[in-house]
Amino acid sequence: MTLAPPSEESVTAFAATLPASYRKNFESSAVLQHSRIALEREGASANVGSFVSSRGSSDAICVVADDQPGLLATISAALVMCGLDVIEAEAYTRRVEDRHDEAVDVFWVRHESAARRAEPVSREEIEQLRQTLIGLLDGKLERRRLGDSQRPIATPSSSETVVRFIENADGHFSTLEVETGDRSGLLLALSQALYNQRVQIVGSQVKTVGARVYDRFHITELDGSPIGAPRRLEIQVAILSAVDPVVERQRISAY
Repeated sequence: MTLAPPSEESVTAFAATLPASYRKNFESSAVLQHSRIALEREGASANVGSFVSSRGSSDAICVVADDQPGLLATISAALVMCGLDVIEAEAYTRRVEDRHDEAVDVFWVRHESAARRAEPVSREEIEQLRQTLIGLLDGKLERRRLGDSQRPIATPSSSETVVRFIENADGHFSTLEVETGDRSGLLLALSQALYNQRVQIVGSQVKTVGARVYDRFHITELDGSPIGAPRRLEIQVAILSAVDPVVERQRISAY
């Protein structure tokens, strides 16, 4: 059953529950489409829908789900399983009183296969992604490990990778920057590494420029506390190992 489109008041209320950066980054038409995707989730674990974006030529999709540790890794796994590459991504947390926090994550994607990159992502593929993500969240599907792929995945050299923490206005190291070479499944590898380090991703920006990836993850400990000095090196090493797992000794560029 198709629900009635969100009212202007409900769209305004939807935007008000998201960070100011979200309202700055998306035009009203995109906010309308995101709010519709959130409304149509109803009782499902997640909902996925495409929307018209003024940014770039890649397909834009929005994922809405209850916010939880490891969610970005799970979404990334679903994208890999459905043969989609992430070109750019932004993650936001929607806070509604007396309700569980809701993640509103936006991805600009293309087909992983070079032969299909000129093709738009179809409605059927969006529906397949939705069902795959719900299956993973509900525990009815298992993730396909990257190593199970029959086609080898190019791995960027660790010497071309920069991993560093950036202080916020309070002087806490809460933003992790990763700059490295692009490869299929990279966002999955990075978000899984952060999940394994037991940190919470509260926001992220992912951007691919040519063959380089520029990712920012706003992270906290699971209890919401900032990432302290003793943990920074451990997290950096984990990220470098995820970028290039065959290299035993990694060189960290930290500022």
